[in-house]
Amino acid sequence: MAIMTSRYGNKELRNDGYYPVGISLGKPKFQTGYEIREQCYALAPKGNMLKMAYEPYREAYFKKLEEIGADKIIGIVQRMDERAQEEGKTLVLLCFEDIRKPDQWCHRTLFAEWWQNKTGEVISELEEADAKAKKPEAPAEAQQSIINQMSLF
Repeated sequence: MAIMTSRYGNKELRNDGYYPVGISLGKPKFQTGYEIREQCYALAPKGNMLKMAYEPYREAYFKKLEEIGADKIIGIVQRMDERAQEEGKTLVLLCFEDIRKPDQWCHRTLFAEWWQNKTGEVISELEEADAKAKKPEAPAEAQQSIINQMSLF
C-alpha cells in the first residue's frame, strides 16, 4: 500500500496519478485544479482541537483515533486505497497546512505517525510541484554512488 499526505494547495496533485482525499473538517474554498475524490471526517480533528498547542492537540488527536479504533480506521484507509488502486492512482490524504514553513504542523503528519505505529507502514509527504521543478538532476556518477551504497544493505 502506498499512501501519501499533502496539503490541498500542492500543485503536484493536478497530475493525474493521485486520488486526493480530504481529512480536514472543511473543504478548500479556493480552486484546487483537481477533484477531491472523497472527504474522510473520521481522520479529521475535532473542532475544539483547532486552537490547541501541539502537545495537547497530539494527545487529543490520538485519543480520537483510538476511540474510533485502529481496526476501523485501518479498514477505512484500506478501502480508500483500494478505490485509488482500481484507478491506478496513489491515495493522498489532504489538509490545509503548509508544513514546509518552520512554524507549521498538522494532523496529517500525526496521522502518518499513528499509522506507522499501528501498521509498520510509512506514509510520506508528497513532494511539492515547485520543489520538483527546482531540483537539479544528480550527475550519473552520484546516482551510481547512491545505488552502490544502497546495495550494501
